[in-house]
Amino acid sequence: MKRTLLNGTALLFVAGIAAMIGCTTSTSKSELELSAYDPAQDHGKIAAYYAHEAAKLRQTAEEMSVRIVVYERLFGPTSDWVSGTRLLTQSYQEAAKEYERKAHEHRDLIHRGRPQSGVVSELRDVTDVP
Repeated sequence: MKRTLLNGTALLFVAGIAAMIGCTTSTSKSELELSAYDPAQDHGKIAAYYAHEAAKLRQTAEEMSVRIVVYERLFGPTSDWVSGTRLLTQSYQEAAKEYERKAHEHRDLIHRGRPQSGVVSELRDVTDVP
């Protein structure tokens, strides 16, 4: 009983030390600096996010294209599997284009310093919560 209590205390101590270390580590350079307001930094991070997501969507679309070929061989070119995968591929490609457009808009905002009409309407949609 005493040994179990000692092990539990030691485990709690180690967990407390780990939590303190995690809370005291400095922030990495990839995080936003919250002490200063810099819209360029915000738009840069947003643009990077959209560009990264667009790349992932393009990669998924390419993987779906490979599946189309496999499904054509297995089920025939007029199969529901093939047509469904084609639609899914097209959806991924369109989403990637949209994310690339948004990344481009935010990169433009860094250089211009003022939003385009599309970004302003997106911001208005978010802030017009009833």
